[in-house]
Amino acid sequence: MVRRILRGERKESEALAKYVYCVIPYSQEKMSFGNLGFDGGEVYTIDYRDMAPVVSDVTFRDYAVNEEEVEVHRKVNEAIMKDFSVIPVAYGMAFKSRKLLQIAMSAGYPAMQKALQVVDGTVELGIKVFLPKELEAMDPAKRDECSADFIQNLLAVSSDWKKLKLFSDRLILNAAFLVDKSSIDEFSENVGRLTEKYNELKVQYSGPWPAYNFVDIHILGGKRRGFR
Repeated sequence: MVRRILRGERKESEALAKYVYCVIPYSQEKMSFGNLGFDGGEVYTIDYRDMAPVVSDVTFRDYAVNEEEVEVHRKVNEAIMKDFSVIPVAYGMAFKSRKLLQIAMSAGYPAMQKALQVVDGTVELGIKVFLPKELEAMDPAKRDECSADFIQNLLAVSSDWKKLKLFSDRLILNAAFLVDKSSIDEFSENVGRLTEKYNELKVQYSGPWPAYNFVDIHILGGKRRGFR
């Protein structure tokens, strides 16, 4: 649930670090998204020019990758993207102070302006196509033909796509598609038709997600991953 923060209502803790989940267009009103953050912390916006990093107050630490905390980061992004175009930020972007976050926002601002044009009104949808074990020896030309058919049909209702790593010998397509929110149903219908056409294959369809594969998710951190 999104709630506007009235002027003077919220006293920000300067003693705590700011953990950044994503960046959204600034609507001229500070907003609270409830206690969705790490350790049940309030998730809220900090304004910077015409953009707003979505943050929660945290104890400054190194965020080691673990499933539970990555899930918190992911769920906050998913909640925000229901109502806003989201520039996703990599897991683990924490800043010791608001001032250091604003410095990072200043450095990344030109790139974020471009990223916002990419993500505005769009979501990322993922497709993986697997061969069953009994078809693992499928002719490479047939694999390529099948993969190309998926790409052609899904790109028809997408604005862009990215080919992702094939991490298994049985995986013939691993791709992310950038899709307008208004075209999600049409994209899903195309996935359904392709799944029926290639019913001997296993198709995994995921999303909607923030556009992780279409923007620089390290936009605030550079080589230092945001820890400052």
